[in-house]
Amino acid sequence: MTAQASKKQPLQESERSAGGVPFLPASADASDELMNTLRHFHLGEPGAKSTLGKVSSEFLPVSLNSFRDVSKVRYDYPLFLYPAQSGGDVLAKPLSRFLGDVVEGFAPAAESARILKDNLAWIERELCSKLQGQEAPVDAAPLVADAAEALQKQLDLKGEHVERLQADLNQLVAAVEEGGQFLGYGRLAAVYLLLHVARCKSLPRRAAFHQEIVQLAASLKALLAVEKGKTAAARKSTAIKQSIGVSSGYFNATAMSKMMNHTQGSASMAAARRKRVEAALEVLESYQSDPVLVRAVHTDKLGGALLSDAADFASVSDVDPCAVAAAAFDAEAEKLAQIFAAVRIARLESRDAYRPAIHDAWFKNFGWEGFSQEELLLLPTIVAIDNASNVATSGLCSFSQLLSSGRPVQILVRVQAHSNPAAAEGEDPFARYRVELGYLGISHRQAVVAQSSAARYEHLLTQYGLALDATCTGLHLVSTGVKSSEGGSLDPWFVASAALEGRAHPAFLINPDAGDDFASRMDFSGNPQAEHDWPNHNYSYVDADGNTVHSELSFTFADYALLIPSLKAHFGVVTEGNSADDLVPVAQWLTLPEEQANSSVPFIWAVDGNDVMQRLVISRALVIACRDRRNYWRTLQELAGVRSRYIDLAVQRASEEAQAAAAAEIEAMQSEQAEELERVRSETAGEALGRLANALVGMDLSAALPAAGTPAVATTASAAVSTEKAEPEAAAEPEAAPEPEEEEVSFDDPWIETILCTTCNDCINLNPLMFVYDDNKQAYIADATAGTFAQLVESAEFCPANCIHPGKPLNPDEPDLDDLIKRAEAYN
Repeated sequence: MTAQASKKQPLQESERSAGGVPFLPASADASDELMNTLRHFHLGEPGAKSTLGKVSSEFLPVSLNSFRDVSKVRYDYPLFLYPAQSGGDVLAKPLSRFLGDVVEGFAPAAESARILKDNLAWIERELCSKLQGQEAPVDAAPLVADAAEALQKQLDLKGEHVERLQADLNQLVAAVEEGGQFLGYGRLAAVYLLLHVARCKSLPRRAAFHQEIVQLAASLKALLAVEKGKTAAARKSTAIKQSIGVSSGYFNATAMSKMMNHTQGSASMAAARRKRVEAALEVLESYQSDPVLVRAVHTDKLGGALLSDAADFASVSDVDPCAVAAAAFDAEAEKLAQIFAAVRIARLESRDAYRPAIHDAWFKNFGWEGFSQEELLLLPTIVAIDNASNVATSGLCSFSQLLSSGRPVQILVRVQAHSNPAAAEGEDPFARYRVELGYLGISHRQAVVAQSSAARYEHLLTQYGLALDATCTGLHLVSTGVKSSEGGSLDPWFVASAALEGRAHPAFLINPDAGDDFASRMDFSGNPQAEHDWPNHNYSYVDADGNTVHSELSFTFADYALLIPSLKAHFGVVTEGNSADDLVPVAQWLTLPEEQANSSVPFIWAVDGNDVMQRLVISRALVIACRDRRNYWRTLQELAGVRSRYIDLAVQRASEEAQAAAAAEIEAMQSEQAEELERVRSETAGEALGRLANALVGMDLSAALPAAGTPAVATTASAAVSTEKAEPEAAAEPEAAPEPEEEEVSFDDPWIETILCTTCNDCINLNPLMFVYDDNKQAYIADATAGTFAQLVESAEFCPANCIHPGKPLNPDEPDLDDLIKRAEAYN
């Protein structure tokens, strides 16, 4: 477990401060009695709970111990919300980054606005304290102005420093755009961010649409004016005078009328068309944009938190928000259908492209199903805000119907990541397997489905922007976190972040417009260490010997559950200083075989209010919930393509097939090589035996006959007599030249089966005088005396083709011949 340790004196309890490096006391083997109690607690025996230490609100998972004091920690909130009218791509920024960017904008040099830059952190803390407890967004400019004034008083500078700082503060206050707001982290942060994105999307669309209506109305007026000019009334003196305007006094309108040709100049507009154009113009001129940009339907549980005086926002309360939101959308679409039809008719008429046979039937039944994407996005944003328990029970039917309807309504569901939304009131959330609203949403294939956390504002803004640009229903399952304890020992932002870390509320985004496969549709970003079952984090503690130990620990669903006050009963404290092999960390316990797991007790590491590390055993119900969370997490991994059993099996299959093919190929090559080697050996042996036979046939064996015994003596004598008688004749003839002796063939000489040489260079590199290549770059022995017998044996051992045969040593005085001859036997 230990990665690194450094020696220091152990801290006394009074010297340790909450949130510091935790201390792990020395431990001894737990007694059988204690282990028996722990097993009974794990299995849910009520009597075992009373014998174990109570888990108070001060206990935190080891990974979160350093975040006890939120005043010392900076995170993304408060956010600065840019005005909806700004039209920029950036909709929000964390306060710290906003202040830094603003100052850097008017004082980019390192030493400029030095006093202000050195005190930006103070201004940030001042603003955070003012926003504490604020649920709704607050206008930013007045707060920044107050913080600037407070900084001057706090520093109490003298002389020119006061003026210099004031000038910089004035620029800071002026840089805060009018309409900008600060949003703190609260239980409705996700709701307000959705409203903010809806406003930012709607305003530019409304402005562009209004401009088009003005232009189309002018076009229809011009069309009717031309038609009016074709009538006889248009050529009367009064009409001519009116058309000239203020300069009519310089003309004789009566004389001009008499001079004009009063015959019909061109065909008049058909009465049906004129009526259609006039009706469309009337609708366009009467159009008044609805000031309400967002209409929300929420349950009574939200109380008056969403009742706002903003002119662009309206909300109603109902026990079934999804059903009411669908009806509200239909009502808004019906009101705008007439104006959208008038706009389309005006576009066609201005191009003389209206065809009654085609378009009359279309506009007669024109409803929201026929709206274009641009038209659908011009409707007010309809938002149904509900809680998960209501959606999973009484509101499930209308929830599913709305998701399947295709209506571009946003459904925002506030989720408590630790609970089962389908559980009855007062029921333990682990009594049944959890109903996954996200998985249910995914089954509605033509809806944008997003699961996120208000703690990750950028991920949240991305999914809101995507859903508000789509023309289908959007589902947003958002976790905002809860107070971890009655005393608020951990900020809700960290609780919501822990839900993401502990796989209680994974982040994902399904975009049906991205494609027909999950690889294209699903965005799995935003999850920490998405390739693992549980995220792993480094942590440090001080052991009983005063060593600072650095180690790694998995953050599981059980660690997250420790932050929820209602789940404390699922934990039991192991008496300080007790340990046992059967106590297993829950992440490891979940990987054990069933038999081994049944004999072990799972636990998590936690830190109490005195910074002492302790083991907390967990109930069987919580362990089952951990396994269920891991199961759902792996399902999402597979959908996202991060981890797929199908891929693993395909890779394993491909690997086995490749290995089998390689083995078969190697076997075939070896068989082919063996056959070729046997053929070459046979041919070479045949050639050698042939050369030997030829040599034996050509040898003179008469010299060996005298050794045959007595008959040989007689033969010799007879030969002598015969020789004497023939001497005179022989003397008369010249003596014949002796025949050349046949070269003696010996199998003790070294030789190479040259045809088998693979040109490996081993023998050539060993002795290039003894071994040389022929024209085919295959080796033969040029001079056996140019090297030693040891080199011949060594080259035979190195030869991959086994084609070098050392024979017997030519030099009987060479050292170590006995060993060399023995080694050479294998190659001769």
